[in-house]
Amino acid sequence: MPAYSGKFQYLDPAGGVAAQGPCQFGFDKETAVVTPAGGTAIAFDLGDVDRAAKHDWDFELTLFTGRRIQLRQFGAAFSTMSEELLAAWRDRTVNCLLLEDLEEIARYSATAALNGPSGPAEIRLYKSNIAVLPLDGPAIQWRLAEVGSVSLDEAAYAVTLESAGERLAIGKLAKKTGEFRGNLERAIADLRTHEAEALHATFPFLDPDEVQRLIQLMPEGRSVSLGALREIQANLPDALIAQAVDEPLRPYFDALRARSQGESPMTGFKFIRPDEEKSGEEAGQNEAPLFFWFFFPLTGGLVAWEATTGSGRATYFFDAPPPVEKAIAHITRGLALVNFRREPVYLSDESLAQQQRFRRYAIGCRKLPDLRALRAAFRGRALHTSIEAWTAQVEAGGTR
Repeated sequence: MPAYSGKFQYLDPAGGVAAQGPCQFGFDKETAVVTPAGGTAIAFDLGDVDRAAKHDWDFELTLFTGRRIQLRQFGAAFSTMSEELLAAWRDRTVNCLLLEDLEEIARYSATAALNGPSGPAEIRLYKSNIAVLPLDGPAIQWRLAEVGSVSLDEAAYAVTLESAGERLAIGKLAKKTGEFRGNLERAIADLRTHEAEALHATFPFLDPDEVQRLIQLMPEGRSVSLGALREIQANLPDALIAQAVDEPLRPYFDALRARSQGESPMTGFKFIRPDEEKSGEEAGQNEAPLFFWFFFPLTGGLVAWEATTGSGRATYFFDAPPPVEKAIAHITRGLALVNFRREPVYLSDESLAQQQRFRRYAIGCRKLPDLRALRAAFRGRALHTSIEAWTAQVEAGGTR
C-alpha cells in the first residue's frame, strides 16, 4: 500500500473537527488508511465512501456514517494520488454494486442527473447495465432491460434514459455524445435481439406475432403470470414448464404448484452468462442459455420463489402483501440487481458485516434500496436435500 504525506481533517456529521494534522495516507483496491503523526490511524473500506469530491488541491471523502475526511497539502504528489484514489474508489463502488463481473463496453466522463440537478460523473456502460459514479453523489446502476426509451434532449444536449417513471440525463459528453448514444442504443438493441432469438429458439411453435407479444410481456428479468402467457397461446404455459423445470427439481415444483393460492403462479427468465453456463456434457449445443424461475403465492401473505433451472438448491420465501403481482415485481427487481445470487439474500446481517468475503454485499445493501427491500422481505428457505426434508422445512415456514 503506497503512502503519501500531507495533512487531514476528520470531521463529525455536524462539521466539528474530531482530529487533524499531518498524516500518512495510503490505499489499495479495497482499503484506505489515514495515519496521523503520533495519533490513532483511521481505516475504512473504500466502498464505505458514499461521496468523493476532488478539488484542485484537496480531496474530501464522505463516509456512510456522515463523517468526512479532508485530505490536503500533499504537494506535487496530489495529482497522482487523487487520480489513483478516485479510480480505486470507483472500482470498489462498482464491486459493491455487484457489477464487477459484467462485460464492460466503454467509460465516459460526463455529467449525470437522476430526476434532479446534474453533477460530474463517470459513466460505465456494460452489455446489460449502466453505472453512474458521480464525483459528489451516490452511485447508481440501471439494468438496460428496464430502460423504456433513449432520447437526445436538444436543448440540454444530453442523452436521456427513461425507466419506470424515472429520468436519467447524461450530458457534457462533447464530441462523444454520438458515440455514447450509439453504444447505448446498440447495447439495448442487442439485448432485445438476444431475447427474440432465445425465446424463439425455446418456443419454436409460436408464430412471429406471438413471439413479439411474448417479448413485450416477458422481457429478460421480469416476472409475469402463467395466465397472461396463456392469453398469447394456449399451450405456452405448459411448454414453458416443460422447458424450464429440470427433472431433479420437478417434485419441488409440483408440490409448490399444489400449494399455490389464488393468484396464478408467475414466471420469468434471465440470460446465463458464459461464466455461468453448464459444461458441454450437461447442456446441448442448441440449448437456449436461459435461467428460469417461478413465484407461487401461498397462504399467510407469502410467496415462494423457485429457481427451476440448473442451480436451484433451495426454495425461498418472501413477504408479498397485496397486490401480489406488484410485490413480486419488487422482489424480482431486487433479485435481478444482484444477478440472482443467493448469498446477498439469505446471509445474516452478522455474516455480511463480519466476514470480509461478504463485505461488498453489506455495502451493496446500503447503496441499493431494492436489495435492502429484498432482504427485508426474505423470510426463509427450504433446501432441496430430499422432498421429505424439504416438505418439513416448508411446513415450518423455511429456515434462515
